[in-house]
Amino acid sequence: MSSHHIVRENQEPALVIFDAHAIPFEKVQELLEWMPMIAVLYTQVEIVLGWGIKIDVVLVPAGEETSWTERTKDQQPIEVISFHINETPFSKAIALLLSRNIPAVNWLVTELQTLTGLIDFMGDAEVFVDNKRWSRVKSCRFEKWLPVGTALYIFPEYACSEISDGKFIVERDGVVVLQGEQVFWVGEEIV
Repeated sequence: MSSHHIVRENQEPALVIFDAHAIPFEKVQELLEWMPMIAVLYTQVEIVLGWGIKIDVVLVPAGEETSWTERTKDQQPIEVISFHINETPFSKAIALLLSRNIPAVNWLVTELQTLTGLIDFMGDAEVFVDNKRWSRVKSCRFEKWLPVGTALYIFPEYACSEISDGKFIVERDGVVVLQGEQVFWVGEEIV
């Protein structure tokens, strides 16, 4: 990082990995540019360690803290945070982000339904699933210049009256404007 880039702690988006294969590793490397706090679900630890990056937090089922502390001893210092049977790893990760006042997060996940679980996280969020980047549109208005042929996906599908099936193909180069009555998500394929 050059000397003119000054980043305060927790200013950069955290990276939470629940699916290490959500996007190609080259794209993950772009998310690592500012050295964010990295939290990883225990099922993905071996893959992420294979990338050669430092993990800050591993989320594990209750009762497995000691074994995971031992398994990740080469990553010390590392926090091993457990989630109980009555909570999801996702809700535990959100609680972690909120407790640290982290204002933004990039999620690598397996299911699009994850988007509905981010209601409690009021910061900026981007979710990566099935090689798509999903951005939350908190202002209920999406506006972006896009080239012809670009596919946009909307979640929930009914969020924008201009789109009936949750997918929109840009018909000509220019600014695309989508309006919703509530917060919605726009997905773009990663190229």
